[in-house]
Amino acid sequence: MIFKKLALAFTFSPNQKALLYESKYLMDLFGSELVLIHAGDKTPEAEKKINDLIEEAAIDKTKLEIVWKNGDPIKIILGTCDEKNVDLLIAGALEKENFLKYYIGSIARKIMREARCSVLVLSHPSVNRKSFEKFCVSIDFSYQSEIAAAKAFEFAKLENAEELIFIRELQLPALASTVYDSGSTEEAESKVNSWQKEEEEKIDLFIKELNLYGMPIKKVCLYGKQGWESSNYVRKIKGDIFIIPAQPQKSKIFDRIFQHDQEFIFENLPSSIMLIRP
Repeated sequence: MIFKKLALAFTFSPNQKALLYESKYLMDLFGSELVLIHAGDKTPEAEKKINDLIEEAAIDKTKLEIVWKNGDPIKIILGTCDEKNVDLLIAGALEKENFLKYYIGSIARKIMREARCSVLVLSHPSVNRKSFEKFCVSIDFSYQSEIAAAKAFEFAKLENAEELIFIRELQLPALASTVYDSGSTEEAESKVNSWQKEEEEKIDLFIKELNLYGMPIKKVCLYGKQGWESSNYVRKIKGDIFIIPAQPQKSKIFDRIFQHDQEFIFENLPSSIMLIRP
């Protein structure tokens, strides 16, 4: 099973119904349980609203738990995920809002950084759920990358995806030196081709070691600013979901001074994003 227990924080926002339907779809797909988390009062009106939505979405109540708590939303969401051993926390992006300042700049950015479970941010949650057809996966051959690749592969198989693309992103300062210092375009192209072949061979070995067989995997090597290049690529090909391994968590002070490469992806949401944590 890819994810045994899912969680969704509900706030009765405009996209709450769509997020609940999306969560129900993933429950059925993964064979998972679902925890609904509400940071607020458990009033008769609120309880009726969520129960009506649960009935409408036809969620199996034997696999459902609702948690009501008062306090700071971030602490409640993350704390409940820890208490309930949640594997995947589901969230949604409000398209009508400024994503950077409103959503990522507040609750979601903290969740993406601080959650100890995997996180799925749905860019266009819908009641009429459409399967993910194009899966893009960022790989760097780390342990975290191995976990992300394996989960992405199983997810793509369950969805009967049309494409599964492994993206290897590199910064190559030597390439700029080859182009500008030597002035030889042919030499630069030769260097790029050599690097690309070497990286593709590494990806082939990576796939073989993880025993990822049963569906074709496309290999893409990108050169440039990490996070920025992959984000643009996923947007360009109209990828449905971009799965990335979480980088090791650092102190909050360190994070403020040295931003992760993944910040480029979070700030310029190219598709739905799944952040995988072991």
